[in-house]
Amino acid sequence: MKVTADEGTRVVLPSAKPGDSFDLQMPVAGTFILTRLEPVPPRPAVVRLEQRGAFTVGVLDRPINEQTLQEALAEFP
Repeated sequence: MKVTADEGTRVVLPSAKPGDSFDLQMPVAGTFILTRLEPVPPRPAVVRLEQRGAFTVGVLDRPINEQTLQEALAEFP
């Protein structure tokens, strides 16, 4: 199979899907070996409670995905 790099030095792999990760190895100059990596399973968020003024709030260890939040809230009447 032949693939060609574009102006941004990107190569499109026909069987790759958005979000796929690959390990790149270059054992010899001019030779590339790509190995598809298994996706990392999502881990539960760690929540820390903080006192902010008169309120106790939960603070996550990572940002909230707004699209996922909107999808979850759309399920409620």
